[in-house]
Amino acid sequence: MQEDIGLEIKNLNNIIHRYFANLKTTKILDELTGSNGYILIYLMEHKEELITQKSIEEVLGITRSTASIVLSNMERNQLIQREILAQDSRMKRIHITDKGKALYDQMTTEKKEFEKKLKAGFSEEEVQQFLHMLHRMKKNIKEEGK
Repeated sequence: MQEDIGLEIKNLNNIIHRYFANLKTTKILDELTGSNGYILIYLMEHKEELITQKSIEEVLGITRSTASIVLSNMERNQLIQREILAQDSRMKRIHITDKGKALYDQMTTEKKEFEKKLKAGFSEEEVQQFLHMLHRMKKNIKEEGK
């Protein structure tokens, strides 16, 4: 009997979701959305780059409306600031605040521990093969929607 890949990915997602629900930083971000942590990490790891809402949409694979809601909540909670670009007033550069940086530091520690758990017992080659397969699956699904 062949296993259902979609079901297995869904089950893994549920396990990951439950794991994150118990983290210290998750409790802090409880009133916000799950994407906030990933956005803070992205902002810190790319702080020398021009980050806009479009960048966030592409990196997280979320819609414009979802990104708008998430970023508005983050701004209201003083985790980010948005600044209108001089060269294009329709675009806003996204900056992380000091409060966001402090939360990032805490999340980074938890993220490292989580990644270590996910990769336990796998060789680096196996991890890279798995990531390659995941990227291909995402590409397959995205191409079908075109």
